[in-house]
Amino acid sequence: MLCSVLLREGINHIQCLEKDLQEWMKTHEYESVTQMQGTMSQLNCPNPSAFERAQYMKALQTYNPDSGTVYTGS
Repeated sequence: MLCSVLLREGINHIQCLEKDLQEWMKTHEYESVTQMQGTMSQLNCPNPSAFERAQYMKALQTYNPDSGTVYTGS
């Protein structure tokens, strides 16, 4: 996805992406990218089984048999 944006908008778009990321991090009280890493992982989930089940259900619900791919929309 990032590569597509850069191909479409040009390499200078990285500055805009960085600014947006910094604003988002400030809003969500993250001081660094390292601090964000893994916060949404199964290992940090209070109920790992529920997390795994939710991911499985999402994959089933978004499967498109015509394309053979899974829609990963935002």
